[in-house]
Formats: sequence, C-alpha cells, structure tokens
Amino acid sequence: MPWNVEQVKGKWCVMKDGEDKPVGCHEAKADALAQLAALYANEKNMSSATGQLDVEIFAVGKWNGMEFTADDLQNIAAAFNTLQDNHRVPLKFGHNNEQPVTDGQPALGWVKKVWVDGAKLFATFADVPAIVMEAIKKKLYRNVSIELDLDVMYKSQHYPAVLSGVALLGADIPAVNTLKDLTHYMGRGAGFSAGRRAVFSAVAGNQPKENVMDLEKLTAKVAELSSTVATFTADNAKLKAENAELAAKVAKFEADNKASEAAATKGRLEAKRTEVLAILEDGVKGAAITPAQRETFKKALRVDDDAAVQAIDVESVKAMVGPAKKQFSREQAAAGAAAGAGEKTTLRADQELVVRCKELVGKGEAKTIAEARGLVFARDPELADRYVNMKEV
Repeated sequence: MPWNVEQVKGKWCVMKDGEDKPVGCHEAKADALAQLAALYANEKNMSSATGQLDVEIFAVGKWNGMEFTADDLQNIAAAFNTLQDNHRVPLKFGHNNEQPVTDGQPALGWVKKVWVDGAKLFATFADVPAIVMEAIKKKLYRNVSIELDLDVMYKSQHYPAVLSGVALLGADIPAVNTLKDLTHYMGRGAGFSAGRRAVFSAVAGNQPKENVMDLEKLTAKVAELSSTVATFTADNAKLKAENAELAAKVAKFEADNKASEAAATKGRLEAKRTEVLAILEDGVKGAAITPAQRETFKKALRVDDDAAVQAIDVESVKAMVGPAKKQFSREQAAAGAAAGAGEKTTLRADQELVVRCKELVGKGEAKTIAEARGLVFARDPELADRYVNMKEV
C-alpha cells in the first residue's frame, strides 16, 4: 500500500511513501485510519470498477442542415429498441472513422437504453470503465455527439435513422449545443459516482466518528464473522447428517410398519379362513350338511383364495349351512339301533356315522362329536372305510 499512518507532532497523519508532506492529519487515530481505508478503497475502485450513466444525447432542432422533430426522436428510440439485440451501439472517443468497434479497438462503454423525454433523446451508458468515469468527472470530456445511419433497410424493414455510435467530446464543439454538460448527471445517474461520494466524505472528515471503524476493529470483526461462518457451516453439516439419519429411521419404521400390517392382515385372513372351515365342519358334524356339500361350499367360497376369504360374510356362511339337526328319522333311529346290535344298515356312511356319534354322546361315552367319531371309526373300520371312500353327493 502506498500510504501509512504515522504520528507527527502529536497528531495522526496519513503519509504517502516517498513524500514528507502528509496527505491529511487528525487528532484521533481512528480518523486517520478511516482516511487510509478510504484512500485504499478509492484506489481499488479506480483500477477495477465500471459505471453507468444516464445522459442527454440528442434534441429536437435543426442540426448540420437537417431538421429533427419529436417524432424523429421517437423513431430513433424505437429503432434502437428493435435492433439492439443485433446492433450494439458503442461509446467512443470522438468521431474518428479510424476507430470502428469492428477493428478490435475497445469500446468505452455501450448504450444500454434509449428513450425520449420531452424534446430530448436520452441514453444509458453501461460498462463505462472507472478511468473514463473519472475523466468525465474532471470535465476532460464534457459533451457527447451521436452518429446516425440514415435510410437503413434490415430484413425488409425501413428505418429512417438508426443510432450507430455515441462519441465523447473534449475540446470539440458538438453539433447539438442544447445538451447539458455530462457532469450534470454524475451526481444522480451513476451508481459508481454515488459510491465514491460516500468514500470521499469519510476522507474529508464529514462522517460522524461513531460510524467510523478503524482497521484493527474491522479486522477483528472480519475474524469474528469468519468464525461464525465456520460454526454455521459445521452446524449445517451436522444437521444434514442428523436429517439423513432421521430419514433412514423413518424409512425403516415405515417398512417395519408395512410388514407388520401385512402380517396382521395375513393373520386375520387365516383366522377367518379357519372360522369358515370350522363352520362347514361343524355343519357336517351336526348333520346340517353332508361332507360332499361341505366340499362344494369350500369350492364355491374359494377358501384357498385370500381375496375371496376377505370378502366372505361369516354370518352368511352360518345361515347357508343352517342349524345342526336335533332329531332323526325313524329309519336313522332304526339304523342306529341295528348298528348298535352289530347289524348291517342301508344308510349312507355319513348318515350312519352321525347316528352313532349322537348315540355315544348321549350315552356319555364321548364328550364331543369329534371324540365319538374316533370311537366309531375304531370300533367299525368298515364304516370308516366307507365314509372315506363314499361317492354319494
């Protein structure tokens, strides 16, 4: 840095390297440091910044022997807006035909916008280098002059006048002498200029002391901010890891819950299937249906199909089977008696089995039909064989 702060005769002064005369002196060191910071910022801006400026570039009147009306200005603005994507308008030094933009010479900026306000044509200059903005501020270039292409044809469309360039003029006298000085717009149209005013006010000592931060405090503040950012970054990484872990737990919970629900559903289906089969079996035991009818019902109800079992109405199955028979016909009673006496009967095997089972339960030899059936089959293997192989429906 070409400047530094030194204490001279009891005051804090900003000194430039190689010079004995201070750039400025202050009672407080903070003021000197503020001036030093402003000088550094000013040098940085002057070397790298670009600016934007809104200025008058043309006006209604008779110029170079040609009459221009307000409608002509509107046509120039409209042509610029139509052609700006294919026809860029440069800002350059003077009207020199040896410096067209197409020959590789750098433009001093570009016309970004054109509009009409009253009797004046305005333009916005964009991407103007800082050194050019400073030259305008120092009034090295005070005026502008435009270049127009007349009677232009583009894609079968006629344009009376097309803006092709804007020149910065120094000592040259512009053809249009009703335009305001360029520096008139430096204070209100250029964002770059507004930023520099704030810097220079600090150098001049016009900024309140409570708003001035010396370089040491600024450095500490930057370090504190860097630490805060690092902490935030670490916390953010930790939060992301926790979120990922939580997402994994949620996914596992949902999978387990889905598996649990599937198991519970399957359990309910199995319980219902067992209940339906038990109703059919009890119907056979109670002589409400025959074994052949039981098999027919099982096929009709599709008890092996989960979807069909889920749709079965248990109460309807009970009603379909009906109550167990309480009484037997005379033939069944006689058959039971004959069976007890060891005589052969003409009843079907299932009918004879029911009669005998009822008899054993009635005598107290068996507590349930299932237990009675086992006793009957054990005592009469022939009946058991006929029951298993019966073909009647």
